[in-house]
Amino acid sequence: MKKKQEKEPFSWPAVKPGLFIVFEGIDGCGKSTQVELLAKRLRRRREKVVTLSEPTAGRWGQKIREAARHQNSLSPAQELELFIKDRKEDIKNNIKPALESGQIVILDRYFYSTLAYQGARGLDPDEIRSKHKQFVLRPNIVFILDVPVTVALKRIASRPVIYRLFEDRYYLQKVRKNFLSLKDPECCLLDGRQPPEVISRQIWRILTRRFPWLKAV
Repeated sequence: MKKKQEKEPFSWPAVKPGLFIVFEGIDGCGKSTQVELLAKRLRRRREKVVTLSEPTAGRWGQKIREAARHQNSLSPAQELELFIKDRKEDIKNNIKPALESGQIVILDRYFYSTLAYQGARGLDPDEIRSKHKQFVLRPNIVFILDVPVTVALKRIASRPVIYRLFEDRYYLQKVRKNFLSLKDPECCLLDGRQPPEVISRQIWRILTRRFPWLKAV
């Protein structure tokens, strides 16, 4: 019997000479803390760093947030289109220019969150990838911080209602499963239950092994 050929992972090239680092995971995994810690470490070493997050504060990102205030006011397909429009603007106006100027871009959420979250709402992951293929930039490395849903929910219990659209327990379990299923070569899975300082050291070790020039900075 002929072996079934595996689908090619997300493999579109990143813009050089900059370094493109992405942090992913379910809400409450601690990724935003790690973005801040890594940016501080790199800036102390006099690296030029840009920190960004998606959805952005732009017009499409604002529409996404407005929809979150009116829970499930958009269909999954409509939601996906808003994320794509927001991401296209982010790449064009922020990510690509920074990378082309040689800066380090650290991004809180990207294409992988769309695969995980909108995939959990029933959209086909292959369709999501196809819609991104013509414009998205591949990161040099993606850190996925994994925590059990029970841990995540405890961490985000005090957040305002605006963030609650995607925080249903059953839904987050599906999102977490989607993150854990990602096999793209740039993805690196970390245990987000550890103390932030421990995770930060692990991230730095991984970065300096993969990008040895960082040690000399």
